[in-house]
Amino acid sequence: MKKTFQYFVLVLSAAIWISCDDEFTHDIVKDNKPEVPVTFTGATTYGFNPFYTVSITGDGTIAISMEIPEASGHSIKQIRKITAGGTGLTPGSLLDATAAYASNINVNATTVTFTTTLTEFNGKMSAANKVAAPIAANTFVERAFMFAITLDDDTEIIPVQCRIRFVP
Repeated sequence: MKKTFQYFVLVLSAAIWISCDDEFTHDIVKDNKPEVPVTFTGATTYGFNPFYTVSITGDGTIAISMEIPEASGHSIKQIRKITAGGTGLTPGSLLDATAAYASNINVNATTVTFTTTLTEFNGKMSAANKVAAPIAANTFVERAFMFAITLDDDTEIIPVQCRIRFVP
C-alpha cells in the first residue's frame, strides 16, 4: 500500500511538472489591459478605481474627462454606452439595455468630457442608488459610472469603473 501511494505521488508530480506552462500567458493568469489605455484626466486614485469629488451643496455638476494617448494613432469615435449606479457595477452592466445612462455619443477626438448633474443622475437611478441629501459631515456617498468606448478602428474599450464621491 505504501509503495502504491509513492507511485501515485510520483505520477501526480510528473503530470503537474509536465503540464506547467513557463510563459503564464493564458487568459486566466494575465491582466486584461487594452492596447490603447483610457485615463480619467483630473481624477484621484487611492488604489484601483479613479474618482472625482462632487459637492451636493453646489450645482451638483458631474464632469468625467477621458483621454487616450495621442501617440496611439487612434481617436475616440464614440461613447457607445454609459451605465451608472452603485459601486458594484461590472462590465456586464453595460450589456443590460435597461441600465443605460446614455448611449451613442459621437466624439471623434482623443479626449472627451461627459457632463451630467446630480439631479439628472437621481432621476435616472433606482431608489437604492439615488444620492440623498444631507450627507453627514466628514463622510461621502460613492456611486460609479462605466463606459463602453469605440475607437476609430471600431475597437471597443471598457475602461475601469470611474467613481463619483458626493460630499456635503
